[in-house]
Amino acid sequence: PGLEHGSVENILLSFSAPTTCKRVMAGMEVRFCYPGLEHGSVENILLSFSAPTTCKRVMAGMEVRFCYPGLEHGSVDRLVSKAHAVGIPITHIDTEYCFNISTTAPLTPKENELLEWCLTEGGHKLQKTPFLEGAAGKFFVEVGPRMNFSTAWNTNCVSVLEAADVKKVPRIERSRRFLVTSSEPLTKDQEAAFVAMIHDRMTEMVYTGRLTSFETGITPKPVRWIPVLKEGKEALRKISIEDGLGFDDWDLDYYLNLYVNDLKRDPSDVELFDFAQSNSEHGRHWFFSGKMVIDGVEKPSSLFRLVKDTLEKNPNANKNSTIAFADNSSAITGAKIKSLVPAYGLDSKVQAGDPCAYVDAPIDMDLIYTAETHNMPTGVCPFAGAETGTGGRLRDVQATGIGAHYVAGTIGYCVGNLNIPGHEVPYENKGWGYPSTLASPLDILIEGSNGASDYGNKFGEPLILGFTRSTGIRTNGGERREWIKPILFTGGFGQMDA
Repeated sequence: PGLEHGSVENILLSFSAPTTCKRVMAGMEVRFCYPGLEHGSVENILLSFSAPTTCKRVMAGMEVRFCYPGLEHGSVDRLVSKAHAVGIPITHIDTEYCFNISTTAPLTPKENELLEWCLTEGGHKLQKTPFLEGAAGKFFVEVGPRMNFSTAWNTNCVSVLEAADVKKVPRIERSRRFLVTSSEPLTKDQEAAFVAMIHDRMTEMVYTGRLTSFETGITPKPVRWIPVLKEGKEALRKISIEDGLGFDDWDLDYYLNLYVNDLKRDPSDVELFDFAQSNSEHGRHWFFSGKMVIDGVEKPSSLFRLVKDTLEKNPNANKNSTIAFADNSSAITGAKIKSLVPAYGLDSKVQAGDPCAYVDAPIDMDLIYTAETHNMPTGVCPFAGAETGTGGRLRDVQATGIGAHYVAGTIGYCVGNLNIPGHEVPYENKGWGYPSTLASPLDILIEGSNGASDYGNKFGEPLILGFTRSTGIRTNGGERREWIKPILFTGGFGQMDA
């Protein structure tokens, strides 16, 4: 014959009239394979549905493991000293960790073995029942992450488990359990003061019982429409106070004009909350390029233009700066150095990505520096605020150009009066109050320093220098001047292939 049977059949099937051509089948057989998709793929499909009534992630249950001891001896000793400084008569603190493990299916013996291997640190004991229990005359409390977000610790642990082929654990969180012995029973106020010492109220909570799931039970509030057209500026002021939006008089006037005269409608609380975030110190960069109108007179230059002029009007600086007011870092001219690089960077015959030798080569390496502040987060939660400030800045260093290398970090802290226990100084006033929403200046300095160093140590960036300022004064005019909201200034040196 001429064409193969398959080709003839394809030609027949290309005709559109079903009455003139029909493919003859001797029959159709089927075979079924179970299971089909992997568990992880099925879960991702389920989670992609937005309607909670039509799809729910199925959890086989919540398992727990307890690890003893919990905190290191040094951490416990510092906690006891801190309690003594505020008059809490603690004599001993025992601690353990509780690992709350959600599973999508029962774990096999091998998976259990790998899970416990992952959770056990050197010399620590691990079991399914608590090592510590409340006792008469002792204070017991457990604190851990809030349910509505997963921690970085969880992300790392789940990644390790998945690499070990344990794929039935989508989330695992670690809580801390404290059994406190004291020379006399603690009062309710002393218990509350101790609990405040051992957890971050922004990201953590007190556990009043054993966790059975990570579900929060929280449902979103319905959108509210703020009656600006009817009540005017007062409606904006009221919602600003209720939701802590921090609008000043300029903001109130601007948004009032926007909705009343331009949009001619009421705003929603969602829109106003969004404005508050955009107007925060994290997102207010647009302000520096905006028009400046002072006493009704528009200035010829924006704030950012005034800053840029220091470079653009300096011919010597222009010769030295290779990146300025752009990208994720600034860069200046470096030097030509010898470095070990893959051969494909020098030899066009070697394809990038293929195996190749490393060779010595001269490279122009520019010096880069980047810096940012992380003030409010550090004031609310010193350790995590300073930690994530350092992490965000490290990202900027590496994201310069088409990729750069970090070298070393710097740090700076500006806080209010320290009021160090047992170290009274005449220029500090112990009677001054501080916002209940912020940590004390001393805690900010200690825990913020720990957080900034912690991230750099884990990442591999040394912290080589910095500065500290502590100031709180009353002027002759009676004005109080103090860094109540702290400044955390994190910077980093790096280098980049020019």
